[in-house]
Amino acid sequence: MRVEEVYARLQQVYDPELDRPVTDLGFISGVDVDGPVVRVRFRLPTYWCSPNFAYIMAEDIRDRVRELPWVSEVQVRLEDHFAADEVNAGVATGRPFGAAFSGLADGNLEDLRWLFRLKAFLARQERLVRLLIRRGLSDDEIVAMCVADLRRLAESDAEAGDLVDRYLGICREMGLEDLPTAPAFTRENGLLLNPAQLRDVLREARRTRISMEFNAQFCQGLLRTRYGSAEPETVQPR
Repeated sequence: MRVEEVYARLQQVYDPELDRPVTDLGFISGVDVDGPVVRVRFRLPTYWCSPNFAYIMAEDIRDRVRELPWVSEVQVRLEDHFAADEVNAGVATGRPFGAAFSGLADGNLEDLRWLFRLKAFLARQERLVRLLIRRGLSDDEIVAMCVADLRRLAESDAEAGDLVDRYLGICREMGLEDLPTAPAFTRENGLLLNPAQLRDVLREARRTRISMEFNAQFCQGLLRTRYGSAEPETVQPR
């Protein structure tokens, strides 16, 4: 039961570049629950994957699992990576990325996190708007929608439901208003979309979305080549 709770939290941890849960990508190699202590091991497609991306995922794994009320300690272990020692020690002690890689990097990763949130926002918005177009809505009708309209759609349309949940999730992370009467679709800075601009916005966002999807497929292929299709190890609570 507790292992499932841990995996439910890990489902909320995304590869920042690919905007996919680390669980879906096969990055989690094992979970060990020992009373209030949780150990999570994860792996990446190559030995040289960017350490700042790895650091973001390790921090998010620690923070999401630590939100469980029965957890007192989370030990995150990156495996088979050239910077595993620095990442594991830095995340365990709560140091920012720049301190963990002293002399090699500066500051924290907030600017990078913001860049990837922006890309995720564009890709998720594009997927949802294109679904609405396929459902027969006009550009004027889409731009006029409010958040309550999206929530009603999510309740009646299973395919739309997942897209709506993911889109509104990234809107909240971006600090965009998500009250029921708030406009459903805005620019990343909160400015309202004009129906005449919608197709141009979609074309721009499509490039971002396709790039992320291609990278996700490429990384999953590399991971399968490196590790095969082995299932993650799970150790039940003691």
